[in-house]
Amino acid sequence: MHQPTRLQNLQFAQSMLKEVRRRLDASGEALLKYLLDMAVIEADECAKAIRLAQQPNQML
Repeated sequence: MHQPTRLQNLQFAQSMLKEVRRRLDASGEALLKYLLDMAVIEADECAKAIRLAQQPNQML
């Protein structure tokens, strides 16, 4: 059985958070939408850090 990686879990969470945020925005739930925005940003930053760590070091 395939075990998702941390990056895959973050990407999945980001996708789901965006969908919930979209639905809350349509219903006018500003505070909940804001909190989800923060969660989406955090998931994005964590995923970027993982992707950068996985890249081979590049010379400048």
